[in-house]
Amino acid sequence: MGQRKWWIIAAIIWMMAIFCATQLPYFTGDNTSKTIEKVVDTERKSIDTPSADNEVIEVLNLLIRKATHLTAFGFLAFLLFKSLETTRFPYILAWVLTSLYAISDEYHQSFMPGRMASYKDVLIDACGALVVLSMVYFFRKKRTKSY
Repeated sequence: MGQRKWWIIAAIIWMMAIFCATQLPYFTGDNTSKTIEKVVDTERKSIDTPSADNEVIEVLNLLIRKATHLTAFGFLAFLLFKSLETTRFPYILAWVLTSLYAISDEYHQSFMPGRMASYKDVLIDACGALVVLSMVYFFRKKRTKSY
């Protein structure tokens, strides 16, 4: 139970971080778009390149925000997997718990000003969890074959 306890604590802390990030107005689509626009404009001025149009900014915004979903919930799935590693069906349990947390996070987000819930984000979160758990499975399988 010693090491497992630390994985559980890490998973809880990560869930709290996701919860807090959902509450912050800085992570709305409009705010991230404005930040990307500032970064692109600053970079453009420093290397004297043409400015990016709104379409490019919106594509970058979408990619960054969805990659964040994939990464955040993929990492949560990994932490939950390590917490549940000694149980029966740890991969399935970690994926189900991560997906349920993604649903609850989107529901929570629906109450935040400037935010909205999206089933697409839940699907992206669940995919991020599936990708990470698949990687863990295949790396572990490959490692046991090499012994």
